[in-house]
Amino acid sequence: MADTITVVGNIATVPERRSTATGIPALSFRMATNHRRPDGNGGWVDASTNWFEVRAYRALAENAAVSLAKGDAVIVVGRLRLREWEGKEGRRGLSVEIEADSIGPDLRRGRGVFHRTIAAAPGAPADAGPPEPAPAGDAEMPDDGWATPGEDPTPF
Repeated sequence: MADTITVVGNIATVPERRSTATGIPALSFRMATNHRRPDGNGGWVDASTNWFEVRAYRALAENAAVSLAKGDAVIVVGRLRLREWEGKEGRRGLSVEIEADSIGPDLRRGRGVFHRTIAAAPGAPADAGPPEPAPAGDAEMPDDGWATPGEDPTPF
């Protein structure tokens, strides 16, 4: 049984890029979530840390591999899996894994720029180039300070 879960936290390890035995692109990394609670004196106390092994496949793995780094604040949506393991000397444990359906930056803690990837049409060469520009009737939005990241501080 797999339950859908959304987790907000930090990438704790360098994302590891690999392929499955059948050649499907895969990516994995460990993610940490820190929970805080009020201390009663107007401050905050770190309460606990949860650890997750995140796995992504196919296009998500390829895009995440070039977009993510250790320390990044991310939001992961995927299927939760609990796996029991047994290690050396009879040690046993429980691993919490998320098979990711979606991964993105946590924009409460930084800025992001989205770059759409274009899949080549079946039979088209991989280097077909960028898509045709939009028709003239679709004018670009004016620069209002919101649409251009990095130029103005948040306007509120």
